[in-house]
Amino acid sequence: MLRLLYFSTAQPNLDPAEIDSIVETSRTRNAERDITGALTYNGRNFCQLLEGEEIAVRDLVAAIQSDPRHSGFKIIDEKRIDARAFRDWSMKRVENLDFSSVINAMNV
Repeated sequence: MLRLLYFSTAQPNLDPAEIDSIVETSRTRNAERDITGALTYNGRNFCQLLEGEEIAVRDLVAAIQSDPRHSGFKIIDEKRIDARAFRDWSMKRVENLDFSSVINAMNV
């Protein structure tokens, strides 16, 4: 399996309701692909960690990269894993936490 972490910058006009829609859609689609992870958003930037079979994660990352709701997409880290850090979350929006809570999952 693969664990991958990326950052990106939201478009300035991104409505908060759109963030909720992204999370809900991701939750359903990720469960279908057996991808787990967490998303944080600080009002300007996204930080997301994804886990799953490498092909599924890379296909999803390609789709995320082309999404016009953000720019400056940058993979920060990736590594092979034997166990998931977020095994119970097909997609969880982590709120009221700084990005370090998601970033630190790379060390699990």
